[in-house]
Amino acid sequence: MGVNEDGSVELKPLVGLLAGVPEQSIEQLTVEAIKTHRSLVEKAENLFQALPPDVWTGKVAGGAEHLAYLNATIEMHAQMSVLSTLIAILGRTPNI
Repeated sequence: MGVNEDGSVELKPLVGLLAGVPEQSIEQLTVEAIKTHRSLVEKAENLFQALPPDVWTGKVAGGAEHLAYLNATIEMHAQMSVLSTLIAILGRTPNI
């Protein structure tokens, strides 16, 4: 993993894995990553909305619901790193 000058993360294993892969295939992978990311955003948002107000304000932390939200948010951000790398490899954001 590397951090670019603009602060974005680049997953070097993906760069190597996709070297020589046709653009059409990378685009298909990128479209699927976008769909996955959108689903993960929705999941994290739903879990956040279900949290008690004391968790929203930071007065209370922990508990099963909060941990589920944190886990979903971590998963969403990890997927965003994958998606950002795919878009960088592709050189554009595909229309979906």
